Amino acid sequence: MHPVRARQTVHGGHREVAQLAWPLAVGLLSFTVMGVVDTLLMGQVSTAAQAGVGLAAVLTYGALSFFRGVVTGPQSLVAAADGAGDRGRVQAAGSAGLWLGVGLGLAAAGVLAAVTAWVLPAAVPDLSIRTPAGDYLWIRCLSLPFTVLSFGLLAGLQGLGDTRTRAWVSAVGNALNVGLDLLLIFGWGPIPRLEATGAALATLVSTVTMCALYGWRWRRLLGRPCWPSAEVLRSSLTVGVPGGVAALLSSSAFVVIGLALAHVGAAHLAAHEVVLNITSVSFLPGFGIGEASGVLVGRYIGAGRRAVAMRALRSGRGLAAAVMGLCGLGFLAFGGPLAGAFSHDAEVARLAGQLLLFAAAFQLFDAVAMVHLCVLRGVGDTRWTLGATTACAWGLSIPAAVGLAWGLGWGAPGAWLGLTVEIAALAWLTGRRVSGIGDGTVGREGLLLGTAR
Repeated sequence: MHPVRARQTVHGGHREVAQLAWPLAVGLLSFTVMGVVDTLLMGQVSTAAQAGVGLAAVLTYGALSFFRGVVTGPQSLVAAADGAGDRGRVQAAGSAGLWLGVGLGLAAAGVLAAVTAWVLPAAVPDLSIRTPAGDYLWIRCLSLPFTVLSFGLLAGLQGLGDTRTRAWVSAVGNALNVGLDLLLIFGWGPIPRLEATGAALATLVSTVTMCALYGWRWRRLLGRPCWPSAEVLRSSLTVGVPGGVAALLSSSAFVVIGLALAHVGAAHLAAHEVVLNITSVSFLPGFGIGEASGVLVGRYIGAGRRAVAMRALRSGRGLAAAVMGLCGLGFLAFGGPLAGAFSHDAEVARLAGQLLLFAAAFQLFDAVAMVHLCVLRGVGDTRWTLGATTACAWGLSIPAAVGLAWGLGWGAPGAWLGLTVEIAALAWLTGRRVSGIGDGTVGREGLLLGTAR
């Protein structure tokens, strides 16, 4: 059940965190790189098509974010129960993730369909952007049930420390997506050129394939799914719902900013989407380290070892800052060529190169904030994180980004200045909060283990 445990040297140390984190970082490519590849290849079609598909990817993430946050709630219960040696609760919490994934996946598809039908036409007046965005979104509606179910299955797998499954399944899914993208976007032989529709179809096929592989692995590790007790389901939702709301409000901030930039111009929107896609890849190792830290902290809290849990937190924070700091240096050194690889439009490449300067500063703050947020979720402190992320996103990021980008006419650079201010504030606030895990003033151990009265 624990492929990394036999090789551990120091509990909660850098090596333990890294062993659990690197497959997660690779595995996170399963969702992110599909959007990156779609955006990159659509840049070879036209700037408007790239802007439309990039905006559609943000809208898809926005529609998904709440449901993804909810179905990952059982992961904290699985990790804590595993640390306490409670196999029955591990299986019940893992099954809660599976059943929640089935139901919420259908709900996510309905939400994205409503966004496509009503929000997109009202919010994006430029038909050259709206048409490829709509073509892409209608097909992505079909993929969301499988995406959400995959996250529900992963809640059980990752809670047990099985992060390698996500890595190899991601490799299979992305290889399939790239091949189908090249075939369907541009056409070949009897296959017509489908552009945005082809990109979405490639992602749909890849997502279904990956979901099936996760289901096979889940069955091998957790056995037959059971119907969780009311307490397990309630505890899973108590952890997951605030996390889902926080994810929704945070991601919706990016949607609002993207819609504001759609009114500034296609070049500003395309540059914004290009840099979001570039930083979403640099974000992966940091988030993988954060997820690993959250699993380990939850496991050690379940085992009653708070000092080791704090060591895992510090190890994860240091690793994430080092890795993402190197990414920031890469943006400073190679921002221009990197931006140019995503677009042949000189204005888009110029703006994207400017935005990568903000992204370089963004990296360190983002690394710290991600680890802190994952750890707080791991100990069940999702209500506080909901308040903090909402206050930063809607109290700082949106007013600053929209005001500077649209109100003052600074465009995409103004938006990224606002985003940088938000993430710096969040890193500071969460840093103060996680200090309470060591003395027991932060965290909901009873909820995670089912012993709360």
